[in-house]
This record gives sequence, structure tokens and C-alpha cells, in this order.
Amino acid sequence: MADTNLPTVAVVTPAYNQADFLRDTIESVLSQDYPNIEYIVLDDGSTDETSDILATYGDKFRWESHKNMGQTATINKGWSMTTGEIVTWLNSDDTFYNSSSVREGVEYLMEHPKVGVVFADSMYTEADGTEIGPTPPVKDFSYERMVRTCENSIPQPSAFIRRAAVEKVGELDPKYYYFMDWDFWIRAGIYFGIEHVDAIWSTYRLHAESKTVAQSKKAAPELEYLYKKFFARYDVPAEIRAIESEAMMNMCFTSGGYYLRGGDTENASKMASKAFAYNPRGKFSLSNLRKYLYCRLGNSTIYRTGRSLVRQGS
Repeated sequence: MADTNLPTVAVVTPAYNQADFLRDTIESVLSQDYPNIEYIVLDDGSTDETSDILATYGDKFRWESHKNMGQTATINKGWSMTTGEIVTWLNSDDTFYNSSSVREGVEYLMEHPKVGVVFADSMYTEADGTEIGPTPPVKDFSYERMVRTCENSIPQPSAFIRRAAVEKVGELDPKYYYFMDWDFWIRAGIYFGIEHVDAIWSTYRLHAESKTVAQSKKAAPELEYLYKKFFARYDVPAEIRAIESEAMMNMCFTSGGYYLRGGDTENASKMASKAFAYNPRGKFSLSNLRKYLYCRLGNSTIYRTGRSLVRQGS
């Protein structure tokens, strides 16, 4: 039974050809101990048994099927169909980690009215749900550090967002395939606090169809677009504008790493050169020089041999 004294949480699940995992996702939402959840599953043109599975749940939640329009556009559609004061999305291969995940997120936002996004950690699992281990630990999270280092430490399925933040900075950008969440975090952080809770609120399933960002060179230009678009904004706070050169340098190193792991050594090398063009003083840092050499030489035998020798000597 709903409690009118508590805010409603809108949970949207975009589903596309992941029938093998969909029930786990749905059950993790239905098992939450928080009373005010507005749940909607949108079948984004699946050709597997997704719609059949959804039909078995009757009126336990809202669902509908539509022609394929992409994950980001589907999430935006779901948010527009809901009224919850707090929103999130849970992909059809992820789950809430325990029955208190939503309640804990809501309680934190209620206790911290200036926070627009609260997040916890996530648990990596095998395709069959076997736990692998948690996401890397987040220590002393800050918005400034996230932008400056170009590291997205926010596990999306463990994040709860005030709808006011969406209304202020805009919905998810459908131009992104990989980084719609990262783009939203840095936009939201302009006006709202983002804070971390030391807990596990979701699972992130690793399987053959997962978006393997670290292995895709397609992610690199998307990240570069994200950072250029962000720093082109008129409303970037002065303290963030002050670190633009360092942030753009680190964006180049991160993008270079994506290119390298995707096998594109030429563009990885180009990003390394662009890094110090953005921030010439960065070349005086040993840490930055290591990143530079990795992007330039990371796939070479000489680099790998040198790294091995350094590790043996340490």
C-alpha cells in the first residue's frame, strides 16, 4: 500500500532481447520493501520472448511494446510516462541487489535535500547471476574530481535521481550509446549535489551482449564529444572551468585507452599527443607521462616488456 507521506520512485526498465534475464530484473523490483514504486517496463521492439514474459505479470506493473527506438530514447519515454519525484532506470539484465535498495536511496535523498543524485556501489555478476565482486571502491567522491580525472565512478543501476534534476538539466541525450549516464551526471552536478553511499544497491551482469566499453574504440569519440559539449556550456561553474585544461587532457588519455583496447593504435597515439596540447604543463607529471606512453606504445612488445621489468623490480 502506498504511503502518501513518502515520495514516489519511478523505475523504468528498457528491455530489448534479454528475455533470459528479464524475470530477475522484474522480480528484484517487485520484491522491494519500499511502498511507493511506479514501475514501467518498455519493450523496445524485442524479437524474443520478452512480450510473452511481460504478459505473465498481468497488472503487477505497467508495460508496453513499441518499435525499436534505442535504449536512451526508451528511458526518456518511460520517465515522461511516470510522475515519481525520484527516478532511475534498471536495465533488463541488471537487478536491485537487495529488497532495501530503493528505500535506502530514498531515505538518503530525504535526509539530504540539496543532493540531486545519490549512488552506491554495484556487484558484478556472471551471466548466471554468480557474484564476481563489487565495482571499484569509491573513496571521498567529489564532482570536481570526477570531471577532472575523466573517470565515471557512478554505477548507473545504483543511482537515484531527483526528477527536479532532470527537469533542470534535461533528459538523457539520445546521441549517446555508451555514455548517456556519464553525460547526465556531469550536467546534473552543475546545479545539484552528487553523493556516494557505502553500500551495494544493484547488480551489473557481465555477459556476451553487455556493453563492453573498455574494449570498444567506438566509445572514444563519444567521450570526446561529451567533454567538448560539456565545456562549451555557458553555465559550467568557475571552479570547474578552472580545471578545463587538465580535464580535457585526461579525457584524451581515457579516450586513447579505449582506442588502444579496441585495437586502434593510430588514434590512441593521436589522443596522447592531443592530451598535452590541451595541457602542456601536464608533461611534467610522471603519472601523465605514464598515461602518454601507454596510449602511444601500450600494444607494443617494447612497452609490455618494460612494464613487466618495472613490476618485477618493484
